[in-house]
Amino acid sequence: MKRPLLLLLINLLLLPSLYAQETLTVSGKVTGGTTSEPLIGASVQVKGATTGTQTDVNGQYSLSNVPANGTLVISYIGYLSQEIAVNGRNLLNIQLQSDAQTLEQVVVIGYGTQEKRDVTGSIVSLKAEEFEDVPVPNALNAIQGKAAGVLITNNGSPGSAPSIRIRGVGSINGLEPLYVVDGIFTNNIDFLNPNDIASMEILKDASSLAIFGLQGANGVVIITTKRAKEGQTNINFNSYAGVQRVGQKIKLANGPQFRQLYNEQLSNLGQSPFDFDFNGYTADTDWQDQILRENAFISNNSISITSGTERNSASFSLSYFNQEGLVKYDSYKRYTAHLRDEFKVNEHVKVGGDISLFRWDRTPATGNILGSLWAAPVYNPYHETGVFNSGPSFQRAQVANPVAFMEINKGTVISNGYRLLGSAFAEVKFLKNFTWRSTFYTDLGFNQERGYTPIYSIGFGDQRAQFNNISGVRQNKSTFTSWQQDHTLTYNRNFDKHDVTVLLGATAQYRGDDHLNGSVQGITAPIPNNPDLWFLGISNDLETQRNGGGGSEEALASAFFRINYSFADKYLLNVSLRRDGTSRFGPDNQFDNFPAIGLGWVITEESFMQNQNFIDFLKLKASWGRQGNQSIGNRYVTYPTLNTGVSAVFGDRVYPAAVPAYVPNPGIRWEVIEGFDAGIELNHFNNRLTIETDYYNRKSSDILTLVPSLGTVGIDRTFLNAGDILNRGFEFTATWRDNISEFGYSVSANLTTIHNEVLSIGDTGYELIEANSRTSAGNPVGSFYGYVHDGIFQTPEEVSNSLQAATAKPGDIRFKDVNGDGVFNDKDRTYLGSPTPDLTYGASINLTYKGFELGIDVQGVAGNYIYNNRIAQNFSILNYEARRLDRWTGPGTSNFEPILDNTRAQNFLPSNYFLEKGDYFRIRNLTLGYSLGADLLAKLRMKGAKIYVNAQNLKTFTNATGYSPEVGGGTLSFGVDNGTYPVPTIFTGGVNINF
Repeated sequence: MKRPLLLLLINLLLLPSLYAQETLTVSGKVTGGTTSEPLIGASVQVKGATTGTQTDVNGQYSLSNVPANGTLVISYIGYLSQEIAVNGRNLLNIQLQSDAQTLEQVVVIGYGTQEKRDVTGSIVSLKAEEFEDVPVPNALNAIQGKAAGVLITNNGSPGSAPSIRIRGVGSINGLEPLYVVDGIFTNNIDFLNPNDIASMEILKDASSLAIFGLQGANGVVIITTKRAKEGQTNINFNSYAGVQRVGQKIKLANGPQFRQLYNEQLSNLGQSPFDFDFNGYTADTDWQDQILRENAFISNNSISITSGTERNSASFSLSYFNQEGLVKYDSYKRYTAHLRDEFKVNEHVKVGGDISLFRWDRTPATGNILGSLWAAPVYNPYHETGVFNSGPSFQRAQVANPVAFMEINKGTVISNGYRLLGSAFAEVKFLKNFTWRSTFYTDLGFNQERGYTPIYSIGFGDQRAQFNNISGVRQNKSTFTSWQQDHTLTYNRNFDKHDVTVLLGATAQYRGDDHLNGSVQGITAPIPNNPDLWFLGISNDLETQRNGGGGSEEALASAFFRINYSFADKYLLNVSLRRDGTSRFGPDNQFDNFPAIGLGWVITEESFMQNQNFIDFLKLKASWGRQGNQSIGNRYVTYPTLNTGVSAVFGDRVYPAAVPAYVPNPGIRWEVIEGFDAGIELNHFNNRLTIETDYYNRKSSDILTLVPSLGTVGIDRTFLNAGDILNRGFEFTATWRDNISEFGYSVSANLTTIHNEVLSIGDTGYELIEANSRTSAGNPVGSFYGYVHDGIFQTPEEVSNSLQAATAKPGDIRFKDVNGDGVFNDKDRTYLGSPTPDLTYGASINLTYKGFELGIDVQGVAGNYIYNNRIAQNFSILNYEARRLDRWTGPGTSNFEPILDNTRAQNFLPSNYFLEKGDYFRIRNLTLGYSLGADLLAKLRMKGAKIYVNAQNLKTFTNATGYSPEVGGGTLSFGVDNGTYPVPTIFTGGVNINF
C-alpha cells in the first residue's frame, strides 16, 4: 500500500508541471538531397535540451519526452541544419536541403550572386553531387548532357579537355567560353581537381554575359570551389580506380578479305594478281589490336580537410590523377594542391586568399591510329629474325609498319608543366548597406618539352623502306603570366516591398606569353638515346642548329555597373553596363559599351493566383544584351606581321625571305553579339515538378574575316569586319522529384534545338574553305560541301548517256546535275550537311532505397553529319573498311559502293558518299552506390561513407563507323573524322569517406 501512495504523491507534485508542459513522442523520417534519399545517422535534437537521437538506416527516428511546444534541430553533414516547431504533432517528416540545393536557390553570376527566383536571364546551375562520382579528368566531361544549350564533345586522349559550345557557333574565330574559377579569368580548367568543385554555373544569354564585355561572347562557365562550413571540421577521402576500353573498333577487312579485295582491284585494273603466298604475306594481323590497349588504367585519389569557426574558414586539398591512354604508351598524370583561408577580423572586415598548384606529366602516343587503319593486315609486325617488317611492296613506301614506329619512338618525349594560381582579397562592410571588396589574382604557367629522334631502320635488304641515319634532339619552353585585379562596391537594401542591389566595379587584366624552341642533329657523332642528355647543348653542330621564339601580350581595363531590383517579389529588373578598353585593336576602336536589360514577372505572387494550389511558382522572363568578342587568335591584328619560310633565287643561291601576312587595317574592331532571350519557369505539384523553357536568338555581327585584298601588290589578304552569324532555338528542361515511403526518385530531361546560319561573309559569293568544309552565306558554319551521290553506273550505256561520259566508267559514282545546266562541273557541288546538330538532349534518372542509390544518365544529338576522311584517300593501296565488302562487282550488285579501283579519281571527289549521320544515343553514366548505416559508421568512427561502381559511355547507339560519333575539330572544320582518338568506355569502383 505504501508504493501506490508514494506514486500518488509524486503525481500530485508533478501535475502542475505536466499541465504546464505536455510532452510527446515524436517520430518520422529525415530525407535530403534532390532525390529525397533517407539520411542515415542524422542528428535530431530538442532545442535547448540534451534530449536527442540519430536516424537509423532507413532515415527513421523516434524521440520521447519532447515538449509539445518545443523545437527540433535536425542536422547532417553536407546539409543545411533545420529547425522545426513541434506544435503538438507526433509525426514529423523532415527534408533537409543539401548545400547543393541551397546553392541552387542562390546562383553565382558575374561579380556576385543572386537568388535564382530573381534571375531574368538563362543560367544553368550544376552542383558537385551531380558529377562527383564520375571518373573524369575534367569536370566538363561529367556534365555532358546535363545542361540545355550546352554541347560538349569529348576527346578520348588522356588528360584532354572537351570542346564546349554554348548555344551554337557564334564566330569563325573560336568557340571556347570564358572560365571564371573563384574569380580568376582563364581559358581552361585543366588545373582543377573536379572533387574541389562545389558548383558550376553556365551563363548563356546575352544579358547575363554583358557584364563580361569583350570576354564572354562564347558563354561563361563560373566555377566555385568548396568552402569550409562554420562549426564543422571534416576530412574527406575520395578514391576510385578502374579500366578503360575501346567501346567500338572500326570494322576493317581482315587478312583473307584484304587478299580477295586487292586482287579483285588488280583485276579491275587489268593487272595480274599479287601472289601473297609466294611473297609470304599470309598473316591476319589486326593492327588496331597491336597499337591499342585492351585495358587502360585510370585512377584518382584526393583528400581534403576543411575547418570552419565563427571567425575563420580554412580548406586544404591534395589530389593525384593517373590516366593511361587507349593507345599504347600514352599517359597523363596530374598533381594538384589547393589551400584556401578566410578570416573575419571583425563583423565588418574579412580578408582571405587561396593558392592552387598544378603539375602535369604527359607521355604522348607514338602509335598512329590512321596507320593502323590503313596498313595491310597480311603481314606481321616483326620478321622471324626479330627486325621490323616493312610491309608489302604496294604500300611500304607510303604506309609504315604501325608497330615499328610506335616501338621506335616510345619514351622519346618528355613533356610536363607547372601552373600556379593565387588570389588575395579584403572585404569591408560599412554604413550598414555597403560592401567594398578588392581582389588581386595571378595565374602563372611554365611548360616544357624535350624530344629525341632515334636512328632506326624498318625492313631489311630491298624491303628497307623507312629509315633514319641521324639522331637529333629538340627542346621547347613556354611561359604565360596573367595578372588581374577587381574592385567592387555593392549596395544592398530591402525596404517596404523594394529589394535593390547596386554593383559598381572596375577591373584590369594583363596577360603575356613567350616561348623558345630549338633543335640540333648529331651528324658528326650520334646523340645517345639517354633522356638525361636530351638538351640542345649535347651537340655543337652549327649547320644543324635551329632555333626560334616569340612572345605577345595584351591588356584590358573595364568599368561596370549592375542594378538588380525587385518589387513585392514579383516584378524583377536587371540592368547592367560595361565599358571595356582593350589593347588588341587600334586607337580608334579600343573602347566600347556593352549594355543589357532583363525583366521578370513572378505571376504566382499576384493576388489572383493566391487561391489556387495547382501552380506553385510561375515566372515569365525576357532579356536583351550586347557584348563583344576579342578572342580572334591574333593579339596584333591591326599591326603588320610577316610570314617567313619563303625564299627567292638569285643566281645560284637561295635566299630566305619574308612577306607581309596581310594588309593591316587600322579600322577593324571586335565582333559584336546581340541576343534576345525569353522564357518561362514553372513549378507544379508542391514543387515536385519543375519546368523551364527558353527561346534564344543571338546574332553575331562584324565577324572578323580574312578576305582578298585588291590593289596591293604582293599581298592578297586583309582583315575586315565582314560577316554575320545567327543562332536561334528553344531549350526545354524538366525535373520531377518525389519519394514514396523509403523509395525516392527523380527524373530530369533537357532538350535544345539549334539553328545555325551564316547570314553574310565577306563580299557576295565569298566563302571560307577548309578542305571539304565550307562557310558561306545561307548555310551553317563549317558545312560540308561537295557533289551529290546519285547511284552507281551499271552499264557502258548508262555512262555514255550521262553528263559524266568523258570521265566515268561502269562501277563509278553517278553525281546529280544539281544546278540543272546540263553540264557536270564544279558548279554542281552543293551544301551536303552540317557538323552542328539540330537537336541535343539528355536525361537522368536517380533512385534511392534505404542506403542504396542508382543513377543513370543518357544523352545524344541528332541532325548533324560526320565527314569520313579516313576512306577519302587514294595516295596508296590502303586497307579496306568493312563497307567496301559491298562494292560494285557488276550490273545490279550495288548502287552505292563503287568499284574497287583507287585510280578512278571520280570516286574520290568530295561528296555525300563520305558523309555519315552523326546522330547518336548514349548511355553516358551508370552509377550504383551504397552508403553505410549509422551503426557501422559509429563503429568505424566515420561521419559518412559511400562505396560505388560506375560505368561510363557504357553503350552508344549510332550509325557512324568511327571509334566515336563525337568528332571535334577546328571552328571551320568541325566533324571531320581523320581517325579520331577513341572515347573510352570506363569501368571504375570507388569510395567516398568523411571523418
